Amino acid sequence: MTEDNPPILVNPGEGKEIIVGSSKLFLKLSSPATANTFSITEYELPPGFPGPPAHQHQVFEHAWYVLEGALTVQLADKTAVLTRGSFIFIPKRIVHAFANDSASTVKVLVVDTPGGFENYYEDLQATFSQGQAINHQKMQEIQLKYDTYPPDYIF
Repeated sequence: MTEDNPPILVNPGEGKEIIVGSSKLFLKLSSPATANTFSITEYELPPGFPGPPAHQHQVFEHAWYVLEGALTVQLADKTAVLTRGSFIFIPKRIVHAFANDSASTVKVLVVDTPGGFENYYEDLQATFSQGQAINHQKMQEIQLKYDTYPPDYIF
């Protein structure tokens, strides 16, 4: 351990809270702490959370580990329900979406690589306060800024 790179301990319930619509996210480890190689966020998705529309990334990749509940995940043309202890890796250029179709809260630990994707959540929170109608043009600008493209986008 060096002073330039100290260990980071984040206890349960800790982390920067980010509210995006009806979901809560807790930023556990920001990318500057990892030399921008990855970030870690805990998602807390309420029952019936519709999730984002299907999308893909050219650069970012996700690793999701379900801590609690049942997360519905769409990968290309397949759908799976991930329950506690399930893990999924979503490489770049794979069309995906997720939702909480259950009657219980879902908690998911998410690793995004490379770092920087956590800024997407912060921009969404800053742009769309809770209960505010979504401006689709502004939403598209934010998505493109953070490497989030529609399913039919050709790289």
